[in-house]
Amino acid sequence: MKQRDQSNRPPKNVSKKSARGASGKSRSELRSNKANATRLRIIGGDMRGRHIYYHGESFTRPMKDSVRENLFNILGRAVRGAIAFDLFAGTGALAIESLSRGAVEAIAIEQSNRAAGHIKKTGESLSIESKLKVLVGDAFRWGETLLVAPDDPDDPKIGVPWIVFLSPPYIMWEEELEKLNAVINQVLREAPPGSVLVAETENTFDATRLPPGEWDLRVYGNVQLAFIEPATQCGLTC
Repeated sequence: MKQRDQSNRPPKNVSKKSARGASGKSRSELRSNKANATRLRIIGGDMRGRHIYYHGESFTRPMKDSVRENLFNILGRAVRGAIAFDLFAGTGALAIESLSRGAVEAIAIEQSNRAAGHIKKTGESLSIESKLKVLVGDAFRWGETLLVAPDDPDDPKIGVPWIVFLSPPYIMWEEELEKLNAVINQVLREAPPGSVLVAETENTFDATRLPPGEWDLRVYGNVQLAFIEPATQCGLTC
């Protein structure tokens, strides 16, 4: 298992209280966060520089732009032509960034009706409604249904690679680790060649608690990104 500290290009520190619903901030800080949150932007691709709507509430923890940029730089061409699954979507930034960079479809799953509505609002503003599917509900239940390889030989999605983003509230890596690992194992079983799964945790999380595999670990400040290719063909290595 490899771990790479990206300290040469560190993002601003991510608070350890950044899990959704656990901000512990004063009203003035929350007001400041709301003002800053509206500046979320798409980093690269066809929609580069366009804005992602973010209401600024503490129950959603958007990934910092600098971390998201590094994430997609690592994914590189693997995103093109893939289907993106954003299981704990929040603002939908990962799903939308994937579409900007050439994904053919993105599915954003978010438990909060309000947050899901904001993702739809962003999709409408960017005219990507036909490619961006927003589902409301439990990510684990949706994952069981969606993260399954097609068995119909005429299904046009057969063989289309997946990019799976697993970016839950950090506390879930302690409280719901078994369920999260079940999602990872399902992706490892079902994903077509060329697929990539990315798990976001705090940098203090022990990655040996993830399912066995060739994980590539990257650290950006307090954020750890763990990459794995379910199939050994193409993906990050092409």
